[in-house]
Amino acid sequence: MGIFRRHRFPLLVAFFLLVALILFSVHAGREPASTPFGRFMLEVVGPVQRLVTNGVGALDNVWRGYFALVHAARENQELKREVARLRQELSLQDELKLANERLRGLLKLKAAFAHPLVAGEVVAVDPTDHFRTAVINVGAESGVDKLMPVVQAQGAVGRVTWTSPNYAKVLLLTDPNSAVDVIVQRSRVRGIVEGAGKDRLRLKYVLHNDDVMPGDKLIASGAAGVFPKGIMVGTVISVKKEPKGVFQLVEVEPSVDFDRLEEVLVILHRRDFME
Repeated sequence: MGIFRRHRFPLLVAFFLLVALILFSVHAGREPASTPFGRFMLEVVGPVQRLVTNGVGALDNVWRGYFALVHAARENQELKREVARLRQELSLQDELKLANERLRGLLKLKAAFAHPLVAGEVVAVDPTDHFRTAVINVGAESGVDKLMPVVQAQGAVGRVTWTSPNYAKVLLLTDPNSAVDVIVQRSRVRGIVEGAGKDRLRLKYVLHNDDVMPGDKLIASGAAGVFPKGIMVGTVISVKKEPKGVFQLVEVEPSVDFDRLEEVLVILHRRDFME
């Protein structure tokens, strides 16, 4: 009874509104607006029905909005997956295009040699800085043998040091144990290029009076039967003449980018290339 007393007025208002709604519904087909009571009921019930109708409409809008958001989120996820798939396809197409360009360069180089060649891919490189070697996926079964020169479209890569039936290890030009007899293309000065680390070479045994300048191209001389004469080896980037000593200090940048070495050609020939 205490609750009824506290909420008596709201409960009575709700009761009379409910009764009014029932009566209005009962007389809905009898033109209630034509009588004073009907007009009074319409005036009372109208605002209530408007509130109820607006509330139901708002709830319906919220419900529809929720499902619209869920649908939009699903579409967004699907679009993201489709974008990722298309990006992957574009990446693969770009990679195929770059590979085709590299292979065309190797084919042009292959046409320039009278000796047979076999193409291979670099499958591993030495992870340390102590040795500069690479493993390629062609070996004895393809005719590859020790000391055979390995080249790329850009120039000399190295020479084979040992083989297995399907693989070969290549000593790269940048290894300190590598040495190639070269000619300065412009002045015809001769010297020996040795490995000097990760991405550098040194031209040794160049006398003080020898004509060597930054920008000079170095090519293989063909001596010792390692590389055919004319193969690019590198470009001179600095020349220093020490006050004391017989030879100049010449630093060389290799023509091949050994950090991006992928496809190579092995020249299947071990005899002298000297002309």
